Amino acid sequence: MQIKEMIDAARHFEGGVLVEGLAGEEKTAALYLELNNRLAILFSRAAAEKETAALLESYCDVLCAFFRVGNHQKWTYLMLLSDEQIEQLQHKWVSRSLAKLFMILQQQLNKSFFERQNRPFQHAWHLLLKFGLVELGFTPAQIEEEYFDKFRNEFNQPKY
Repeated sequence: MQIKEMIDAARHFEGGVLVEGLAGEEKTAALYLELNNRLAILFSRAAAEKETAALLESYCDVLCAFFRVGNHQKWTYLMLLSDEQIEQLQHKWVSRSLAKLFMILQQQLNKSFFERQNRPFQHAWHLLLKFGLVELGFTPAQIEEEYFDKFRNEFNQPKY
């Protein structure tokens, strides 16, 4: 996956929660709020519907929100994964409970925010990627195509 390029696209995305004029902890909180909101929408959709296009779009919204937090916190280096690491995630087990997976993601994100720790953020990132690849069954190519269609076009950059 072209994670670095996806991070760059998120850096220029101006949608989502309005953070203009916010600084410091308030901006950080607003970005986490956006991420938590997008994550809740995704998991609600995953539990209720199986329409692939809507789920993929919602998943990409969560990716962008994750990248925005990572950019703001200067943790994007923790988000970079090799193709081998992505492949390893694709071979993980299917979670028995979407609700528990959601709660674990929330716990890790809250820990990273309140305790200002990057390791829980990285753990949540790996869980999110695994969720998209395993539970939702998306391929890295599907994710990239949808993500770049949605977020690279937002600021008129050429595709690939």
